[in-house]
Amino acid sequence: MTTTEKRILDLLQAKLKQDPEGFREYLPAVADLLPAQAQKQPSKSSSSLTQKEFDFHRAGLQKTLGKLDSGEAVRQEAIKGLEHCANLIRNDSFTTEVTAETVKRLFKAAFGKLPSSYKAKTTIRLDRKGAGPVRDRVTELGGVHLELDKNRRLVSVSVDPGQLREMREMMKIVGMIKDAPPDLAERHDDYMAMIDPHGRD
Repeated sequence: MTTTEKRILDLLQAKLKQDPEGFREYLPAVADLLPAQAQKQPSKSSSSLTQKEFDFHRAGLQKTLGKLDSGEAVRQEAIKGLEHCANLIRNDSFTTEVTAETVKRLFKAAFGKLPSSYKAKTTIRLDRKGAGPVRDRVTELGGVHLELDKNRRLVSVSVDPGQLREMREMMKIVGMIKDAPPDLAERHDDYMAMIDPHGRD
């Protein structure tokens, strides 16, 4: 998910919470998709990364991505890359390196297949020495949950195919809004029909 797409999604969710009845009357098809995502946002603790921690995670992610590009990355490095992503996302640090494509690349390098290939809810527990129980969950792609212990180490990854499908549908709508043509105001009814082909009562 790009920064622009995330902002659009955040704005839609905020508007739905602010005026659920009006939003549902105006965009019922979008409202049907948003609640599931709005209720499944990652929990965040009150602490955030220091500048030193931010620099550490960003540099570590860049190093892992460089190895991926050259074909040198191994499973454990890809898992560490996901851990760097989780900490940056958790801190709302959406750097140029932290994208949905990055998470998918690291996921495939770590587990041998893409999140979208899973047919049922799956939790992959990582055998990492000294790891503790899950204390924080960071969500990316709508249905991939990166689960951290109290020391911010990645201890498990969960995949929910249903949430992934919901997010794909949501991002189709976000893409339509992001790429809206300049005549949107004049042709409002036409574009609303594209978003909600069933219309409103």
